Amino acid sequence: MSFGIYEAIRLTVQGRDCVVEVCELPNECPPLIGQIPLEALDFVVDPIGQKLIGNPDHNGEQMIEIY
Repeated sequence: MSFGIYEAIRLTVQGRDCVVEVCELPNECPPLIGQIPLEALDFVVDPIGQKLIGNPDHNGEQMIEIY
C-alpha cells in the first residue's frame, strides 16, 4: 500500500505556524503531527498532562531560526 506525498502547506497549531509537506493517510487513521513539525513549531509533548506545551528551553516562546 502506498500513499502520496503532497506539496508544502502552512500548518497552524495553537497560533504557531510552519510550512511542511503532508502525506495521505487512510480514512480510519487520525491526523498525525510528527517530530519535525513539532520542532519547527517549538512545541514539546507533555506526556503527563497529555498536551503540547511551548518548549521550556525557550521560556515557552516560539524561536525562529534565520539563516
